[in-house]
Amino acid sequence: MRRTLSLLLILLLKMSGGYAHVGSPDIAMEGAAGPYHLLVSVIPPEVIPGTATVTVFIQNGGSVHVGAQPVFFYSGRNGAPSADPLQPVPGQPGQFKGIVWLMTGGSSSILISVSGSLGRGDLVVPVVAISTAEKKLPAATGYSLVILGLILFILLVTIIGASVSEGITRRGEQLPAARRRSKRIAFGVAALFSSLIVYGGNSWWSSWANNYRRYMFKPMHAGYQLVQKDGANELTLTIDTFQSQRRSTLSYIVPDHGKLMHLFVMRIPGLDAFAHLHPSRLDSARFRTWLPPMPKGKYLVFADIVYNNGFAETMKDTLTLKEDLTDTLHKMDPDDTYAYALPNDIVDNPFRGDNNTIVCGKAGTGVRMKDGSVMVPEEMGNGNLESNTIYTLRFAVFDRDKQPAKLEPYLGMKGHAVITRDDGSTYIHIHPVGTYSVAAQAGLLQRMGQPENEYHYPDRIAFRDSIDRVVGQIRLMSEPQRNDYLMKQMNMPKDTMAGMKTDNMVSFPYTFPQPGLYRIWVQVKRNGQVLTAAFDRSVK
Repeated sequence: MRRTLSLLLILLLKMSGGYAHVGSPDIAMEGAAGPYHLLVSVIPPEVIPGTATVTVFIQNGGSVHVGAQPVFFYSGRNGAPSADPLQPVPGQPGQFKGIVWLMTGGSSSILISVSGSLGRGDLVVPVVAISTAEKKLPAATGYSLVILGLILFILLVTIIGASVSEGITRRGEQLPAARRRSKRIAFGVAALFSSLIVYGGNSWWSSWANNYRRYMFKPMHAGYQLVQKDGANELTLTIDTFQSQRRSTLSYIVPDHGKLMHLFVMRIPGLDAFAHLHPSRLDSARFRTWLPPMPKGKYLVFADIVYNNGFAETMKDTLTLKEDLTDTLHKMDPDDTYAYALPNDIVDNPFRGDNNTIVCGKAGTGVRMKDGSVMVPEEMGNGNLESNTIYTLRFAVFDRDKQPAKLEPYLGMKGHAVITRDDGSTYIHIHPVGTYSVAAQAGLLQRMGQPENEYHYPDRIAFRDSIDRVVGQIRLMSEPQRNDYLMKQMNMPKDTMAGMKTDNMVSFPYTFPQPGLYRIWVQVKRNGQVLTAAFDRSVK
């Protein structure tokens, strides 16, 4: 049974993809290309086909050559174009930059190849290529094009009319009546012909524009119903499939870190109450979870799901609690967490407190978590961070005696972080490896070795049922078994697995997409408890 479960989960993980997070499309990744240690930043285009900006920071190896090759999931590497070289950035040793064309929308990857004195290595960077914007023509440009079009129209009609009249008449001769008549006919034919060209061009352009709008990414949404009964706060999530582009693929959701859905709930405008939940599936479009004790108010809700074709998305909605919620009789998933973050300058808890209450940390200050340990930000400085610049956000955990605290795996990873802009326009759920799933990297790497256009969807019902069985088996495992199992299936390096038991550091590569005030929620685990800390950072 264990072998069957392993084989099935390996298949599922190989089909997982990177996240399409709200307002945070940039991809940050830290990994190894053979002997080379890389930090990679990818800024995908807003329109497909389009160009992605790829920046690679090489931290060792001296003089190297770097290339980037786009690989579409369904085509595989055999159907991919050749790699484009990335050029060294002047004055920035070890930094390379270039553009890569992404021609097809959907789950893709960029294969980074590095060669130099240490040898050769490859790194697969998962990319979700989607069209998210429709550019508007500036009014001044539109008026200019209309004027130029009218001039060209008049010139074309005039030239054609003159070619059958003045063009064949000797200089000084009067136009005979027949040629004047031919000139008028030529004017009419040319005007009609030119109008048909304009009409045909406009129809062609409108057809392509309508087709683009049809397939432009439209995020899904969900409705939430809260029922309080028998001391439990039962929350049912129903995905709206009426106008969804992906309603036929909801049965193909696969687990990420052993969970079919990661649900994050944050109260606005203060972003003070925070919950990380893992709903269970009732059917293809309905999920159920239980809310912890939370204060009344309006909440932003972000639901992360991953499809088996490598595509992933986040559903953003709102939820209003009309009254404070009390105990849920402990029906929550054991991996669910809740925290309440007080502002830096307030010491009295406005909501009845428990050990889930923390004080949000400023730059350079630590946060005392519910077990008494302290999380301290490292190497971020005390000044403002800059948008569109890749950072490695580092955090250290110390116990009550100010000694490095031993961290344990949480859902197969060394830590989890959620970064949200204060207005909710930016949200992302990231891990120490970056803004993608480790499973996506392993799956896309194997997909590259397969023949192009070979992938076919499995039976919808059978696939969904098999996924539910896998998730159920994972849930029944003990925590050490499950962490070891998930990390092995995600192909985590052995030194990383060993380091999780002794190292007190956790880091996250990330690029802030726009200026503003951000809250960073960081979650780690020690002594069997999930610990949460919150930090506010200003980005200019």
